[in-house]
Amino acid sequence: MSAGGTKFTAEVFRASVAVNKTETTIPAVRAKTAADATHVTLIHIDLLMNRDTNCVPTLVSVVVPVFNGMPYLADLVASLTAQTYEDLEIVFSEGGGTDGSLDYLKTLTDQRIRIIEQPLGTSAALNWTKATQAGSGEFIKLVCQDDLLAPDAIEKQVKDLEQHPQAVMAIAQRDIVDAKGKLLYPKRGCQKLEAGAIQGITALETAYLQGTNVLGEPLAVLFRKAPLLAAMPWNDENPLVLDLACYEKVAPQGEIVVRKESIGAFRVSTSSWSTRLANEQLAQFERWQHEYSQTHEVTKSQAKQAKRNVRIQTILRRGAYSWLRLKGNFKS
Repeated sequence: MSAGGTKFTAEVFRASVAVNKTETTIPAVRAKTAADATHVTLIHIDLLMNRDTNCVPTLVSVVVPVFNGMPYLADLVASLTAQTYEDLEIVFSEGGGTDGSLDYLKTLTDQRIRIIEQPLGTSAALNWTKATQAGSGEFIKLVCQDDLLAPDAIEKQVKDLEQHPQAVMAIAQRDIVDAKGKLLYPKRGCQKLEAGAIQGITALETAYLQGTNVLGEPLAVLFRKAPLLAAMPWNDENPLVLDLACYEKVAPQGEIVVRKESIGAFRVSTSSWSTRLANEQLAQFERWQHEYSQTHEVTKSQAKQAKRNVRIQTILRRGAYSWLRLKGNFKS
């Protein structure tokens, strides 16, 4: 992915796969690392190993809640299987859609992929929760079905968390692309946040004051498993701040590592929650700000700043959506 506007599509990731020719599966990776490690002791076949983390890589779970994910799902799969960090499991939780997503997923042969099925009528929040709880890795990344990851996204964020043991989340910027994968806005997110490790509560306070989710969508986040599971379930009472409501539970448990570079792309399309009416987004974010102010110490000056900034964000969002609709960028 380049800042110059390279089209962010599955072809980019397939080219990366062709160059690297990385078809190694997790069993092969583990067999090699186990042979190389001279002081790894198996506790039990069903348990994790006592291991030197310099020898055995950390397992990362990428979890994807799916509901009528076509036609974008194939591009996401290409970006996940092209990751330079190979010690992955990729879990798709299919929520009862009718567009052939499940049939497509069942054609995939990558041994790192597994599929779980939810009954018809499963809510979005429940599907997100079931997908998250299905992850067995030490780190978990949730990615929505129409988003994309850069090939080295997980490799970089694993490094961020391993270098900062007190961090519960690693976050990064992401590009905004249109329905066709064309770059619209590069390196969005993390505004007013310093690069490196910061206190989680500082990031939440910044989101409150700036009137927007500065931490970004889930594709930009890699969680440690334990604090994320402690924050379950995902709650969609305010669906447009579903992600921020979860971050509010996880972030105070430790530090957040901020990376000021794009690691993926958030797709703006008619199927995205973020293209709903801006006044609905305004109402839901103001509700989140109000709830935040009830549980955190907020001065009158900060409350005024927060109210002003969320209104400014709404004006900017309305203008951007109008322009993108005029140009036809929401059409695949």
